[in-house]
Amino acid sequence: MSRTFRRAGIAGALVACAPAMLSLATGCAGKRADAWTPGPTTHWEDISTGPVGVPEDCYSIHVAQPTKGFFPADIAVTRVSVETVDEATQQTRPILFPTPRNEYLQFNAAFDDLMAVSEVFPVAQFDMGGAEAEPEQILAAFRALGARMGIIYAMNELSEDEAEIIGVLYYTSQDYPVASFHARDVTVERPKERRKINKSDLWETDARARVRRKFEGIVYACVRDMILHDEPPEIEDSSGWRAPIQLQKPEWPPRQSSGNP
Repeated sequence: MSRTFRRAGIAGALVACAPAMLSLATGCAGKRADAWTPGPTTHWEDISTGPVGVPEDCYSIHVAQPTKGFFPADIAVTRVSVETVDEATQQTRPILFPTPRNEYLQFNAAFDDLMAVSEVFPVAQFDMGGAEAEPEQILAAFRALGARMGIIYAMNELSEDEAEIIGVLYYTSQDYPVASFHARDVTVERPKERRKINKSDLWETDARARVRRKFEGIVYACVRDMILHDEPPEIEDSSGWRAPIQLQKPEWPPRQSSGNP
């Protein structure tokens, strides 16, 4: 094959590809990013067995203090979302959100210096045994898994640049929340001194990440407050308690009976 033929072939291939390349470029230029649309809102009744209310960016404890015997305790944590089951009526139902594992690692890290919290572990849809993600059913799962306390929470994206998290804390032997939490935050611009850095730290700027960090701080402050106002349980002796039998030390060699030779 001559050099002239090869050049002609390459030129022809480029000419043939030009319309496709032009079409691709035109298509990319005309494509627009989808606008933000709000998802279904998770309400307090989706995570709580009773009415609760808290000030914004704060917590509220709903049991008299001091308490007795709440701690030490392990804490089960689960995140609830909602899905639309009927578009015509906008009927929704609560579901357990497939939460990234790092959220539970963060909760464990948040309680690292509270010795009265033995561990924090997640409760997933698999742990529900096919039950609906109603607050009463989640609380029953907490009990079945041996948790003394449990947190149910949910995140709502209020706008493209604003998010909130609501949550309740249960003592699993009771059917009503012992505390409730609320956190809200917004997206912010990167600090000027960090704008030249290529990698962006979303924990500093994104509303969904910032509100998670704020929520963890509020939960920590609440649990710490409850620990400080908790008294150790009273341990009473059982009414049927008896002193242990005093065992006689055996003799060796054993004595012989006087009636035997």
